[in-house]
Amino acid sequence: MVITNQLEIIKELASIGTAIIRERTINTICQMVAEAVVDHTAFQRSVVSLLEKDNTFNRIGFGGLTPEQTQKLKKIPRSTAEEKEANLRDEFLISQSYYIPHDKTQLDGLKSEREYDETAEWHPDDFLFIPLYDPAKRMIGMISVDDPRDGKRPTPISLLPMEILANLAAVAVENINNLKKMEDTLRKLREQQKVVMELSTPVIDIWEKILVLPLIGTVDSVRAQQIMENVLLKISATESSVIIIDITGVPVIDTLVASHLIKTVEAVRLIGAETIITGINPEIAQTLVHLGVDLKEINTKANLARGIETALKLTNRKVEEIQ
Repeated sequence: MVITNQLEIIKELASIGTAIIRERTINTICQMVAEAVVDHTAFQRSVVSLLEKDNTFNRIGFGGLTPEQTQKLKKIPRSTAEEKEANLRDEFLISQSYYIPHDKTQLDGLKSEREYDETAEWHPDDFLFIPLYDPAKRMIGMISVDDPRDGKRPTPISLLPMEILANLAAVAVENINNLKKMEDTLRKLREQQKVVMELSTPVIDIWEKILVLPLIGTVDSVRAQQIMENVLLKISATESSVIIIDITGVPVIDTLVASHLIKTVEAVRLIGAETIITGINPEIAQTLVHLGVDLKEINTKANLARGIETALKLTNRKVEEIQ
């Protein structure tokens, strides 16, 4: 459908723009824009290209082309940014677009299959590009069009619908790129956080079937979950039967921390191992009593040395002095 009334075109483009901005796939955006150009502007063919990391323009969206024409166009070598910019000179600028007569450029493109009308202003080998810019005015892509229905050269008025679509496409593509950057940043932060958490909860293999987890610093819900996961994985991997959790370096023991410790002990017991908690000093002992935390069924020792001694006994070993 071709809308001839300029106001109606603008209204229609506003509706299309909403759909384009909401789209979350770059390929779909480019295809939507290419088809909208053909449906709502004076041109019967359009191609939307984006600038890739290798500095070449990748043709992504196609409007008004047959599958055969699309495949033929894809086989044409990609243009580089330098090649395009060399042709985007002020003498060719109309509004935000560049109209390049066929006799003033050596650019390659899909040749028009229409017969040349000598009375027409537009030559089949003319070029018209509408650049896509990011907020910093860097070119990130372009729309190229061909075969105007009226056979005339472009004017600022006739270019307005395409330039609206170009601006919408640029915003939509930039939104997706920014979203991907944010997702990549969050992924890297999560990976770094995971590494930090693993380093902050090291489960050490000190003897056959005996593990030690020295805790230092504050224990919150996230770290507590990491502690449990690391402990269970290490016990399973080493087939250990005893793990010593030393809390000497934990400054504060509250109800939350105590609850997490008890849950870890219970989880360890379920997979057939024993937990020894060490480092409970008098202050922490009083705090646990005031909090009403029941540690009767948990093996506790005053310090790590006593914990290791108990672990050796649990694994049928003992420490003897060498004379």
